[in-house]
Amino acid sequence: MLALTRWPGIPWSIFDEFEPVSGVLNRAGSRSGAPGKHAWACRGSYPLVNVWQADDDLIIDAELPGVDPADVEISVNDAELTISGKIKRQDATENESYLRRERVAGDFARRLKLPFKIEAGAVKASYKNGLLRVHLPRAEEEKPRRIEIEAT
Repeated sequence: MLALTRWPGIPWSIFDEFEPVSGVLNRAGSRSGAPGKHAWACRGSYPLVNVWQADDDLIIDAELPGVDPADVEISVNDAELTISGKIKRQDATENESYLRRERVAGDFARRLKLPFKIEAGAVKASYKNGLLRVHLPRAEEEKPRRIEIEAT
């Protein structure tokens, strides 16, 4: 005989099914195997960037909140841009103690393959409100040229 039990009255939601997966993803994204290193720091995905093309040039915005621009280095080698630097650790003072600490400190490096050759001597960078903008002009020999057609 089948025994019926009373429904506890808690409504079911499809999102309840994702709760175990969410926990696994949060744990995987918060720490890597290296002590004191976040998973994103080990994979080389910091800083977060937006990359777009404007006219013949490439523009890269990199998020670097709280990072001193003096601690950031930008280099271009062949068809690769490297943004590297150091995030300094902010320690609690004598009368303070952390309850939660999610912002990491340490060295970072982000390498991006460039879609075309650039004029390395004309690269410009600016930093404002935690956003680093790198302007990479396309090399003259890489720019498309219009070929005139001679009619005879």
